[in-house]
Amino acid sequence: MQNQNTGPFEPAGTLDYFKKAIEIVKLNKLTMAEVAADPSAIRFGIAVTAIGGALAFIPGQRLAGVLVGALFSILVLFLFGGFVHLLCGYSKGKQEFLGFVRIVGLSGIIDWMIILPFTGIVVTVWSVVVAIVAAQEVYDLSGGKATSVVVISAMILWTISGMLFAGPLSFLYEIPGR
Repeated sequence: MQNQNTGPFEPAGTLDYFKKAIEIVKLNKLTMAEVAADPSAIRFGIAVTAIGGALAFIPGQRLAGVLVGALFSILVLFLFGGFVHLLCGYSKGKQEFLGFVRIVGLSGIIDWMIILPFTGIVVTVWSVVVAIVAAQEVYDLSGGKATSVVVISAMILWTISGMLFAGPLSFLYEIPGR
């Protein structure tokens, strides 16, 4: 992303990415376009996503859960981007995939709200809305197509996550009577 008037692209600082993350959650399409084209945004997006995943496991007070939550969230970020990319038909290739992942990664800042009681469903629904708008922006999809692609991708990942956390990773939860 280079402009003849301003010279080479300069990556934003941490505070700038934090502000961009908030703007993405507010569905600012201009910010989404900027972030999609910013190669440096991926680092902050991964960090934001990892923190959100770790926060989900803090109530269990197990370090293993916090670490698994952070790592699993990063894995899911890329898997989700991959499923969306596949269902969009590889439109323009790698750049779209990474652009979508950058936007969704930064939007993971909304996951930080999980520390507030009873916010899980609101956070989940709004995350899906943000992903739909991001898919529209990056892949140039209609609202219906973007909704289908994102919901199908999310359902696949929710199913996989449910199986993993109900099975091999169930030790991370304190389940009474077990």
